[in-house]
Amino acid sequence: SPYLKQMSMVTASKLMHLLEAFSTPWFLVANQTNYHLVFFLLEIFNNIIQYQFDGNAHLVYSIIRKRHVFHQLSNLPEDPAMISKPKKRENSGDQMEVAPTSDGGRYYNLS
Repeated sequence: SPYLKQMSMVTASKLMHLLEAFSTPWFLVANQTNYHLVFFLLEIFNNIIQYQFDGNAHLVYSIIRKRHVFHQLSNLPEDPAMISKPKKRENSGDQMEVAPTSDGGRYYNLS
């Protein structure tokens, strides 16, 4: 468990970005041991919040802002057809639209 008295906002954002990347369904099923990465990150967050809460407000703020990542992680799809890596649509001429959500996240609309 890390011992951090004070984490910067940049560090907290990068850790949340790692969790976001590691908790996608296609990444979790890509290798049998990928779930360990998510487990270790969640363990780090838990220990920092539990033991060094006072100086790590940036991490708590980042977790609240990216709460949709935790919601998606708790509602992982079980159907193999639903788990697929997003693909680029370069040849079809389709455009990808990125729009912010109300909680600060992003969703992608392929039209």
